[in-house]
Amino acid sequence: MRHILFAACTAVSSFLFNCSFAQQTAPPDPNPVVVTTWIFSGPQFGDTTLRGVNRDSLIMYYVDKGIRPNNIVKNFRILFHYWGDDSYKILFIYEIDGLGNMNKAGDKTEELINASFKTEAERNLFWRRWNRIFSRHEDNIMSDGVKPKM
Repeated sequence: MRHILFAACTAVSSFLFNCSFAQQTAPPDPNPVVVTTWIFSGPQFGDTTLRGVNRDSLIMYYVDKGIRPNNIVKNFRILFHYWGDDSYKILFIYEIDGLGNMNKAGDKTEELINASFKTEAERNLFWRRWNRIFSRHEDNIMSDGVKPKM
């Protein structure tokens, strides 16, 4: 009888110890979400391609060559301005694989885009066009919080 009581007490104390230890373990940090707001220069003198550059083609090249093959970027989304006064903003939303990889993700994107061109002249033309239509950008680092039930 003593052996059974000893075994039961040992099992209960082991269970309680493991439960208290599990509650003290912090959940893993969520992946950071980088929200980059690109401000693009508006059309001048009726130029619907933004000074001779097709905005959509340039953005899709950036996504296809720099974002999609980048294994550090876990999720990506683009939001275009839909309604309101300020129609010169485009949001790039990246989920990065860990806070320590944020700079690596940006460097890798640029490296992939640069490697996609056969010549330095083509690469320089792409970045000149990019800088021509986007006058500036703002970066914000966000965290995925509580998910509402839908």
